[in-house]
Order: sequence, then structure tokens, then C-alpha cells
Amino acid sequence: MIALSAKDLSLQEQLAAYAWLQALGTNIAALGQTKKLSKRKKLQAEGRRLSVLGNAMQSIANAAQAEISTKMRGTAMNKKANDLTAAGNLLQSVGNALQVIAGEEHP
Repeated sequence: MIALSAKDLSLQEQLAAYAWLQALGTNIAALGQTKKLSKRKKLQAEGRRLSVLGNAMQSIANAAQAEISTKMRGTAMNKKANDLTAAGNLLQSVGNALQVIAGEEHP
């Protein structure tokens, strides 16, 4: 198996990789939300942990996407759209980070 570093991937490939990480985080958080609906305390606790993990993954992926979008500004055909994409990713990252903080503080 050949290991690739971020330097070996184009910015577009990095965006795609982080989109997959974000999608995986979304699914983990959704599974956690579902488990939190259980009447069993053990499943509720597992659901909280999964929600925190999934939201953390989404936050990291969105922050990376915002950074990559910022790097792509110089070559973007539509700089305004690129800037809005970066800002949107940053807002999503902050939102998910806040959900992580809220989830960690829940008993």
C-alpha cells in the first residue's frame, strides 16, 4: 500500500476527500441521534458519544474545506462564489464544533 500525503493530492482531490470525511461524520452523528432515542441509558450514552464523534469529524472536514477553498481563490473563475463557499464551510465548522461542546457537557 502506498501512503499519499496531502502534498501529493491536488486541491480538488483534497476537497473530495474531506467531503467524504464530512459525509461519514454526518452518518455517525445521525446514528448517534437515533441511539439517543432509546429508553436504555447505555444506548443513550453511546448515542451521545457517536454524536460528538460525528460532529467533530464534520467540523474538522468543514474547516479543512474552508482552508482549501481559500487556497483556491487565486485560480477561481468566480471569486465571490469561492469566498462564499469558504465562508459557508467555516460557518458549518463552527456550528459542528458548538454541537460537540454541547454534546460533551450533557450528562
